[in-house]
Order: sequence, then C-alpha cells, then structure tokens
Amino acid sequence: MAIRPVFPILRQAAALLFLFSCTVLNAQKKFPIGAEVWGGYSYLRFEAVKLGFSDQLNLNGWNGGASLPNLYEGLGLAVDISGHYASEMEEYNFLIGPQYSYKLMGMRLYGHGLFGKARDRLRQPGTTNLEPSDLHKAAALGGGVDVPIGDRFSFRAIQADYVFTNAFGSTQHSLRFSTGLIVRFGKR
Repeated sequence: MAIRPVFPILRQAAALLFLFSCTVLNAQKKFPIGAEVWGGYSYLRFEAVKLGFSDQLNLNGWNGGASLPNLYEGLGLAVDISGHYASEMEEYNFLIGPQYSYKLMGMRLYGHGLFGKARDRLRQPGTTNLEPSDLHKAAALGGGVDVPIGDRFSFRAIQADYVFTNAFGSTQHSLRFSTGLIVRFGKR
C-alpha cells in the first residue's frame, strides 16, 4: 500500500490531455480526422464492501477526456479521465482505449473498452494520520449517446460504464454514469 499524493498525477494527466489536444489540433492540418474534447458531471456507484465499508459508496465528481472518434470507419481512440469523491474516499481513473461510433437518427452512439490506472485514497476524517492510497490497474467497458447542438458542440446525454478496479488488492465492480458538453475540432 503506497502513500502518495494524488495531485502530481492529476497534473501529469492534465498535461497529457493538453498535449494530446495540441497534437490533434496540429495534426488536423495534415490529416483532417477531427477530434473531440469533453467534460462534465459523473456519478460512481463504488463497490466498497470488500474494503471494509458496510455498503456501496455513492461518489460524485467529474469525467472528461478527448477522442479521435473516426480514425477508420467509425473506429477511434479515446482518453478518459475522471475523479469521484465521498467523505470516506476518492477515486481517480486514467484510461485510454478503442472506441467505436455509429450515427443513428442524427445522434451518435458509441461503445468503448478503456484500460489504464486508478488511484484510490481512503479518508480518515478527524485525524491527522496519513491517508492510505493505492495506484492500481483499471478498466472500463461501456458506451453512450451524443446529441449534436450545432456544428461544433454536442451534448453527451449519457455515458454508462462498468468500471473494474483492484484497489488495495481487492477487486471492485462499479458503475459510472456521466454527462457533459463536447467540443469538436476539425473534420466531423
């Protein structure tokens, strides 16, 4: 069980997302594939019983990312970063993987398989003790529906994911629901 601050990892993730966005914007001059950046609210139903809690935890937070949604006939690449918080704990996910999109009745349906790392930190309210944290493998399998709002914007009506994590050596099977605003760059 490693005790490390979360903020350096968040800074690194934000820097990677920024570099990814800049690379995509520069690449549009040569390869007009288009890119998306999105962010919004997220809810995580975390399986916490295996960590000693009496029930599952409800965590609120944010979810965001970037994607190249159409590299080849609907197949693309997605980066997904999220943070969820409750009084007992917090969880951050840093995921990347393939995404498949399909247009139906003016909306875009998509599914993805994402893999990466997660950081969990248990909170000990009322103490000055160091709070235990753990960096471990993570994966998410899910999809969602995007509704266009004009030329450059869309509304992510729903993104639902089954999230697999392995915090503190114990496997968790959690559900995550997200919604937010998407900004598109380049060719659609």
